[in-house]
Amino acid sequence: MIQTSKHSFRATVSTRYFDPFSMTMRHPYFALLAFSTLALSGCGSSEAVQPEAWPVLSERFHSATEPGQAQSVGSLRVGAGSGADVVVLGRVRDISERSAFTLADMALMSCAAMDEPDHCSTPWDYCCEDPAALKLGTLVVEFTENGTPVKETAKGFHGLDHLSEVVVTGKLTIDDVGNMSVAANTVYVRSE
Repeated sequence: MIQTSKHSFRATVSTRYFDPFSMTMRHPYFALLAFSTLALSGCGSSEAVQPEAWPVLSERFHSATEPGQAQSVGSLRVGAGSGADVVVLGRVRDISERSAFTLADMALMSCAAMDEPDHCSTPWDYCCEDPAALKLGTLVVEFTENGTPVKETAKGFHGLDHLSEVVVTGKLTIDDVGNMSVAANTVYVRSE
């Protein structure tokens, strides 16, 4: 509402709105609403909501004996094509609570293999390795059923963890930019 007086042009605008130009609230109810929203958002459980834990991989993915004629990750890159059935040997780089992990070539050196003990808190990430060599020497291993990742975790499967030595059988896929992945049929975890 605009009001004007007879002697001067004095405009008075109703104060019940939010002025986007001055970015100030002109009505106390907005401040109360904002404060209430913030205050109530802190109510409830103080525990963070944890995602549903997936079960460990089913035994159908386990190989009790080590498959023969395993190739390195690097030799797959130069010698195998997309769609090939492969047997690959490597060391687990990244593994989470899901049905996949990153496999690194055995020729790559993890920080755990360096001469300086305890210089790296996450030796499985190969942060001490040349990034170009790391890109060429890694692939993703996925556990799938009918092309869809299974809702099971690979971590802990027969001791599978960071830096575990494994032999994986499966079908190789290479995308347009050269990233490699294996849809795993079986995994054999070498004991230490």
